[in-house]
Amino acid sequence: MVPPPDSIRVKRHGVIDALWLGNHIKGKMHPFDHSTNTDGCRPPVAVIDRIAELEASGGPWSLGAGEIRDLLGISDEEFYRGIYAAESRNHPLVSLSASTGTFSQENIWEFVALIELFCGPETETRLEKAGIFFSHPEQMEILGVFLGETAAVLRRHELDAEQFSAMLRTFGSFEAARDIYIEEYFPLAGLIDRAAAAYCGGRSFSIPGLAESNAKALIRFFFQKHVLQVRGVFAALIERLLRQAVEEGYAAEQADDRRRDERDPAGGPDPSSLLQRARRAMNLEGRILTLPLLKAQYKRLMKIYHPDINPQGLRRCQEITAAYSLLLSAL
Repeated sequence: MVPPPDSIRVKRHGVIDALWLGNHIKGKMHPFDHSTNTDGCRPPVAVIDRIAELEASGGPWSLGAGEIRDLLGISDEEFYRGIYAAESRNHPLVSLSASTGTFSQENIWEFVALIELFCGPETETRLEKAGIFFSHPEQMEILGVFLGETAAVLRRHELDAEQFSAMLRTFGSFEAARDIYIEEYFPLAGLIDRAAAAYCGGRSFSIPGLAESNAKALIRFFFQKHVLQVRGVFAALIERLLRQAVEEGYAAEQADDRRRDERDPAGGPDPSSLLQRARRAMNLEGRILTLPLLKAQYKRLMKIYHPDINPQGLRRCQEITAAYSLLLSAL
């Protein structure tokens, strides 16, 4: 699944691929307008069934505009009239090219907008239940599942100090040894597969294979756009590795005031101070930390700072995600 762009400009010759759309058009103009759908709403069941059929035959699915029109039982005149009306209103995702275009997971948000134009506002829910695409709240749910599953793996991990020491000697630097250690013990592809399976395992999708594939693609996209960062996801582990590297002389002690104030008597970063910083980042200072509270606060903050809602929120989003991961690992 290719997530939608977050920056919507007037679209005449395509959509600019930035981050993703989320709920952006919800507050400006809903794609569905009864003025362009004189025959009323049509359930997109036939379209969903056809996508399931194509996926079952080996996929990936792809539908041309003409086939979509036939599946929905729309006349040529009504189809073109609806698209033209949307284009005339400067619809952010529907242009005249939709009347002859081809749709797949690669342009899923244009596909959703086109189907919604003729099938009504319940389209997103129906397509989401099929596993064809994920709305903004579900994207955040998938992100939370990934962080939760990864935190569970980290909690069970016993640091292999001997192996890391060998890596330090082999590569000669903390950064190189750190990256190799994480790649060796926590292959990202495996963590993504685990999270996608966990997310889909708790839900019933009519096209489960497609849903799981889309969930994996979305998590990879989060990394590509730096909403997820390896150093944030593995912050607690990296601090432990850093302590060992300092002790063995492969890393310099941090000299800034904050780090000096956050050292335990044995040397190295004080884990309790790291957790306090994470609490501050999550606005959870002075509160009894529980998993339900942590999850609820994470979702609340992401609704405020997620880049598709707040264009200036990427750095804060990264901070929140790293803090959430660290606190999850500590629970």
